[in-house]
Amino acid sequence: MSSSDEAWPWNLTELAHCPRLYPMSEWEDGDIKALFYEGLPYQGRQTRVFAYYALPEPACGKKVPAIVLVHGGGGTAFKEWVQLWRDRGYAALAMDLEGQLPLEKNSRGERPRHEWGGPARQGIFADYGQPLQDQWMYHAVADVILAHSILRSCERVDADRIGVTGISWGGVVASLVAGVDRRLAFAIPVYGCGYLYEADNQYGHSFESMPPEASAKVKRLWDPSSFLHRVSIPMLWVNGSDDPHFPLHLTGRSYRTAHNGIDESALSIHFGLSHSHRAGWEPEEIYSFADQMTRGGKPLVQIVRQEMEGNQVKVQFRSDIAVSQAELRVSRNVSDWFKAEWEAIEARIEQDSCEISAELPERAAAYFFQIKDGWGRLVSTPPVTL
Repeated sequence: MSSSDEAWPWNLTELAHCPRLYPMSEWEDGDIKALFYEGLPYQGRQTRVFAYYALPEPACGKKVPAIVLVHGGGGTAFKEWVQLWRDRGYAALAMDLEGQLPLEKNSRGERPRHEWGGPARQGIFADYGQPLQDQWMYHAVADVILAHSILRSCERVDADRIGVTGISWGGVVASLVAGVDRRLAFAIPVYGCGYLYEADNQYGHSFESMPPEASAKVKRLWDPSSFLHRVSIPMLWVNGSDDPHFPLHLTGRSYRTAHNGIDESALSIHFGLSHSHRAGWEPEEIYSFADQMTRGGKPLVQIVRQEMEGNQVKVQFRSDIAVSQAELRVSRNVSDWFKAEWEAIEARIEQDSCEISAELPERAAAYFFQIKDGWGRLVSTPPVTL
């Protein structure tokens, strides 16, 4: 970290080493292997992190790309998530970030914890009064970086082609890690984003309930917004148009802050996308983006420039595949981003000049473009508030 940045709590030199591994053969399921790996100390004792992982057979002896999978609230190390990526030719590792085992929840909605577990997440940074090294976010970020180090140590994995994706709280963690762990090749946060203290919901209210000094410290240490300006890798941000937890304007702001002139970075806003782990790993753009970053796959549409002249809004784009559909989404009221209604307006596509344009209606409060290429892959421009 440069001297102009504030210090952070993680020792990246130590986290770059593969931690001690404890294979769990009794938890294996075919190609899906299981292990514990050594985490950071919690309350003065050593911890272990449970994880599932899988390695595909390399084609023609070549090394494979890999992905770190970060669950959200109520989640765990999902075996089927690992299998999904393995079937696509990726080595994958999914860990449990709350000291749990991936078993069924009890009547209180809790999974069983194991004896080496670190901290469980306490609400929304509600553990801010604990020693810094005992807070959940400190451990969650470290556990994800250690998972990356494990994958890098595998002989069959190409260390230059490893990414991270996370869902909901996992998206928050993944977007923070994208600005911390510079060894990554790409990052895909789903739902989760930065600037949580500006959200007009439980996230923002949590910050408001803290003493001012504690709120400022949590923003600096644990909110991804403090790290997004350091991002040097392509990122794909995925969210639903009316996600109940992470509002679009903060997803768009996170995208802008982390863009840093990286042409491949993209945003994909989906109408009708529900909020869950399984819904969050379904969008095909996630896998197209990963293939673009690791296998030379056809890139998603890239937004080159966006401008407004009077009531005309335009986007300049770049795409190897012809754009097949474009529309402008407009809201006349974004005083509450969670209740914004988005009217669809057909946009004009000029393939020769790679330009998309549309007219803004009167009293428009915010807008963004939705653009699909001939393969049906969706990219969006970040919402603009008028």
